[in-house]
Amino acid sequence: MCNRNCAGSGVAAFLLGAVVGAAVGLLFAPAKGETTRRKLKRWADDTYEDKKEYLLEHAKDFKNKAKEQLEDAREKFNEGKEKAVKEFNKRKDEIVAKFRKED
Repeated sequence: MCNRNCAGSGVAAFLLGAVVGAAVGLLFAPAKGETTRRKLKRWADDTYEDKKEYLLEHAKDFKNKAKEQLEDAREKFNEGKEKAVKEFNKRKDEIVAKFRKED
């Protein structure tokens, strides 16, 4: 079965393929090497700036989402820990009671 990460990795693979394809297309285009390198550098700089702006704009959202997920994980851990402790104490009491009956 596929969880949410499958779709994200598929999109990432597609985007990586598109970038590699575009770069190969530019490298084999009938333009001078200097012109091609200048275009690639301009494209890389623009892409970097776009992604940087996007991350800066959404950093707070990413941070809040990570905090929520961490808090959820802590709650689930504590719930599991409490259940385990209760079950342990219950079994311990049963064993202690059994040994006291035998005395």
